[in-house]
Amino acid sequence: MLATAGGPDGDVVATTRRLLLRGTSVEWVRVETAAWDGDAAVLVVTEVPDSRGRRGRHRVALESPGRLVDVVREQVTQSVVISRHVAVDGRRGVRVTGRRTPADEIVWTAAVDSGLDLRDPGTKARVDAAVALVRNEVE
Repeated sequence: MLATAGGPDGDVVATTRRLLLRGTSVEWVRVETAAWDGDAAVLVVTEVPDSRGRRGRHRVALESPGRLVDVVREQVTQSVVISRHVAVDGRRGVRVTGRRTPADEIVWTAAVDSGLDLRDPGTKARVDAAVALVRNEVE
């Protein structure tokens, strides 16, 4: 355990591999963003999109966050190897992110900007090329 904080819905725990919150756990490589809203005393964690483009989102109230917020920020930042937006149609494009797992593997995600139609073969080919370009920088 790296840090813990209590809230009305129970404890939130940061470990070396994941964030445990309200009966669920999210591995660090699955966390896209984590933000602390100090005014509302809420930790907001957004997961990377799944294969259907859905993102898990968790809002957890914390009474005294202590070190937890800093530890969450550090763990998310440390997992990211590369994150780059590549334009494929004007300014619209794809954000390609590689995150390192505890097993030292890289998990890749690609988030396509709204307005791009992956059913169009030309657009799909440009997105695939953009993903390959970023991956080749690391692998």
